[in-house]
Amino acid sequence: MSKLTAAERKARDDERFSQRVSERREKGEDVIAYALATKKAVKFLTKSERKAMNVRKAELQEEKRLKEKEELARIEASFSGQEDQE
Repeated sequence: MSKLTAAERKARDDERFSQRVSERREKGEDVIAYALATKKAVKFLTKSERKAMNVRKAELQEEKRLKEKEELARIEASFSGQEDQE
C-alpha cells in the first residue's frame, strides 16, 4: 500500500469526521458532546450547533471553576483546623 501524503491524510480524516457527525445527527445523538470530545469534529457543526457548543463549554468551565474553588476551600479549612489543634 502506498503511503498517503499529508494533504491526502487530512482529506481522508476530514471526510471520516464529516461522515461521523452526519451519522450522529441522523441518529439523533448529541453531536455537540461528540465535538467536545473530538476537537476535529467541531468544523463540521452547523452554526446553531457551534453556538450551543460554546454555551455548553462555558458551563463546563464554570462548573470546573466552582469545583476547584470548593476543593480549595476544603483544603484551607483542613489546614486551619490543624493549626487550631496544635
